[in-house]
Amino acid sequence: MLTRSFIFAPGMSAELERSLWRAGVTSWQTLRKHSGQAEQAIGRARTAKLLAAVTEAEAALERGDGAWMREHWPEKETWRLWDGWCSREQVALVDIETTGRTPGYDQITVIGLADGSQARAFVAERPLPGDEPLDDFPEAVRDYRLLVTFNGIQFDVPFIEKHFRAQHFRFAMPHLDLMWPARALGLTGGLKDMEKILGISRDDDIKEIRGNQAITLWGAWRSGDRQAYERLVEYCKADCVNLMAFADAVHQRSWEAAYTPYAQDIDLDAMMGEQLSLF
Repeated sequence: MLTRSFIFAPGMSAELERSLWRAGVTSWQTLRKHSGQAEQAIGRARTAKLLAAVTEAEAALERGDGAWMREHWPEKETWRLWDGWCSREQVALVDIETTGRTPGYDQITVIGLADGSQARAFVAERPLPGDEPLDDFPEAVRDYRLLVTFNGIQFDVPFIEKHFRAQHFRFAMPHLDLMWPARALGLTGGLKDMEKILGISRDDDIKEIRGNQAITLWGAWRSGDRQAYERLVEYCKADCVNLMAFADAVHQRSWEAAYTPYAQDIDLDAMMGEQLSLF
């Protein structure tokens, strides 16, 4: 979807983008090859600006410039970066557990981090063998190219950045917060409710845990309950791992809603050839 998108260009609206797709201009490559078709759809001046924007985007994609993508890509359309921006191993699927809801006051207890190959837990105070100290998280996440969360804009990112403000840590990569495209699709409730709707499952011993219970588990662990620690870490990791399947489902449904009804599969090369043969 990334290279079929024009929505990032200055002055580009959803309706103008659909006009391009209806005209058969369904990729950056097609725009370059058939700019005349784009001019018929959105006008010459807009097409010139769009070509310039696409040139910038192609260069950013080539050099893997996450800062450019973060600055220029519309926040509501970051679901389009799920396919085409980077490999699955370069995606940081992140979730946190805390002692409450207020960044700067309540504390992070666990940060979960998963990608296409592994899931890790960064735990406050005294992580058990196999897990990692909370303060190791900034370095561990630094080289990823896409941050994926659920409600991370309002919750996870502010908590993490406030916790590590003394180290001047901030997420530099583009951020896909899946809650917003999921809600735009009509999915309701929290992550676990939406997972059930989409058919994404969890292990029986953690499938009913919610955020408030995670606070209780942390308290039990601080009182010496190792089983509570293990359930809490497993729950946090599951939140991260399941974001992969959740992102796949949200991306597919968003594609079908935003692109498929409007895109016309037109062989512009053949069409232009037929027009030229008339003269």
